[in-house]
Amino acid sequence: MKRRKREGPVVARENDMFEITLSSDDRSTLLHFVDQLSEILAMGPDDVRLRRLFPTAYHENPEHDAEYQGYMRDELTQSRAASIAVVKEVLESTELITAGQLHAFMTVLNNLRLVLGTLLDVGEDDFEDDIDENDPAFGQWQLYGYLGWLLEWTISALSGEDN
Repeated sequence: MKRRKREGPVVARENDMFEITLSSDDRSTLLHFVDQLSEILAMGPDDVRLRRLFPTAYHENPEHDAEYQGYMRDELTQSRAASIAVVKEVLESTELITAGQLHAFMTVLNNLRLVLGTLLDVGEDDFEDDIDENDPAFGQWQLYGYLGWLLEWTISALSGEDN
């Protein structure tokens, strides 16, 4: 008996194509967060929410780190902006997408999680399941978990695994 693949929010289809099966409400909400990410990136390097997107490369040598940031920040910012543009197109369409488009989707999901993780001050020992429903940041923790879940499905689809 052949086991049927469990379908989730990101599904591999034939000919190396993928489908994002999110509802229009979920797509619209994600698009809103992607727009916010774009705005945060445009605010420049001093915005504390970007700390995990542009981590310190040379902790022991601030001079080397400043040089590295000078070389890499523009390239990383342009790469992120390009991924955001692709993801906006993907979320506004229900067409099948390529692996490259899904990779951009994965990158943007990860960037959203990094920014939200910075705001929540997520550490290695933090688990969304441990958050009290009365915590003022409960909704943000739920979003963080949702983005992680969606990221996991995206990675699984790209790697050809069943979830």
